[in-house]
Parts: sequence; C-alpha cells; structure tokens
Amino acid sequence: MSKNKLLFNSLVSFIIVFLCVFIFFYKSNDNFLFSNILFHVYNGWIYLISASILLVLSVYIRSFRWKYLFQTTQPQGIKDLFSAQLIGYFINNITPLRVGDFAKSYLIAKKTDMKTSYILGSIIMERVLDTLMLFIFMLVVIWNYGLDYLNISFSFSSIPLYVFISLIFITAFLIYYSNIFIPVKIKNILSELWNGFTSIHSSNKSLVIFSSILIWLIYWINVFLIQSIFPFFELTLIDCLFILVASSFIQMIPTGFGGLGIFHLGVESVLFKLGVENYYHFIILLWLYSYFVYTTLGSYYFIKEGEFTFKNLYNDLIKNH
Repeated sequence: MSKNKLLFNSLVSFIIVFLCVFIFFYKSNDNFLFSNILFHVYNGWIYLISASILLVLSVYIRSFRWKYLFQTTQPQGIKDLFSAQLIGYFINNITPLRVGDFAKSYLIAKKTDMKTSYILGSIIMERVLDTLMLFIFMLVVIWNYGLDYLNISFSFSSIPLYVFISLIFITAFLIYYSNIFIPVKIKNILSELWNGFTSIHSSNKSLVIFSSILIWLIYWINVFLIQSIFPFFELTLIDCLFILVASSFIQMIPTGFGGLGIFHLGVESVLFKLGVENYYHFIILLWLYSYFVYTTLGSYYFIKEGEFTFKNLYNDLIKNH
C-alpha cells in the first residue's frame, strides 16, 4: 500500500467519522448531558462492571477459538493471542484505518515461524464465523419482527453483487489449482491465505462453533446489561438483539476510531424504529464502555510488547501492501 493510498484512505475515514458524529449530535438538539450518563452509571454500576468483565471474557474466548484455527505443530499460547487481539482493537480504536487485523497477524508472525499471509487467512476464517453468527441472529430478528416491520424485501438488483463475490472466490480457486502463470510471490501469498482460511481441524470444529456461539451470546447479553442502566428503557432481549445485529452490520464499514459516528447512527435508527425516546445517553454509553475497555487493555499490551511500534506496522504496510 503506497503512502498516498494510506493518506487518502485516512482522509476518507476522517470525513465519514466527522460527518456521522456531527449528524448524531446535531439531531440530539442539545438533549445530551454527560452528567446524566454519570448519574445513571452511579446507580447502575453493577451492570456496567458486569458487561465490562463479560467483554474481556469474550476476547479470551476469541483467543481460544483463534488457537484452534491454526494447523501447525507449533503450539499457540492463549496469552499471546489474547494480547494480539486487544492490540488489534486498540489500533482500530485510535487510528483512522482499520488495520488491527494486520497488526494481529504481524505480532503473531513475529513470535512464530508462520507467515503473515497464513495468519491473515485464519483471521479471515474468524470473520466468516462471526458473519455466520450474525446472519443467524439476523434471522431470529426477522422471525420475531417480520419482514414488513423491518421494511426488508429481496431485490433482484442485488444479484450482480452476489455473482461478483462468487466469481472472486471461483477465480482465486482456479488460479491456485490451475497451471495459469502468475508470479511465484503472489501464488505463495494466495497459498498461505488459503491454508490459513481452511486450516481448522475437523476434531476442533465443535469447539470453534461453541466458542462462536458463546462470543455472540455475550455481545447480546451486554447490550441488555447496558440498557438496564437506564430504567426507563425496558428493552426486551429481542430488541437488544435487533440493536446488536444492526450495529454489527453497519460497523462493517471500514472506518477507524472504533466505529465512531456510524455506530451511533446505526443504533439510533433501530431505537427510532422501536419507538424509544431519550436514547442518546444509552447509545453513547453502549459505544463508550467497549471503546474504553478495548483501548485501555489494548494500550497496556501495546506498551508491554515494547518492540512493536506504529512505525514498524507502517513500514510493514508500505512494504507488503
């Protein structure tokens, strides 16, 4: 990735974040007071502490699941994977580019004999598992609210997108297994990515599936816990699942700073749909608690790593991308 491209992507991310934050607070009509958040936290601190502990637990479970996505004789320590996960969150939260996944792979590659591209393949598998869980939760939401209520309809105009995505995978498969001439370096990278993506052992599939379910159940419970801090909300578990699904999908937009702005607008649209009022403090706390936990712990492990710096990551991005 060239310096100009990094600069351009960062600028676009800054603009998106700024616009989303501006729109969110402009629509609040000065109904937001930070003192109100502190008041509710003071009265419902047990919910906030519980959600924070569960969030850290979910990172540990992610590290456990990641361990079983590697097919290597070299054992992976949960401690290293745990710190890499948090450092990835930390970098995503404080930079305009979401390069946390690359930072994770960079860290683990430096501590093992595995290539960065292979580790990135395992991270892609992580994303696939998370997306599958998200789609399952989405089906639950649709089942409970109905397509008419959610204004969801199938459009044939979306078919070309699905065809295009399918062609990407088919082309990559044909290139990898055919005799088509491509540079050796590119073919090696494709090979490592594919190996990392498909390296899960059949004997570990049950553990990986169970871990994925547990991770997303924690996310679901945490939304419910945070809304419990605001006694006038009284959202149901299904309402909280609706919020989780919508916010997770909108955070797939590749902006940095922990999804600042786009997360807030996404959750706001759900709460407006549910007919909830005075939701600005809840939205801010729902974003802020996870941002604080990830950034605080991530910064600790980032400093603890010592030799790992933003300069090293930047140089590696320029050199390999």
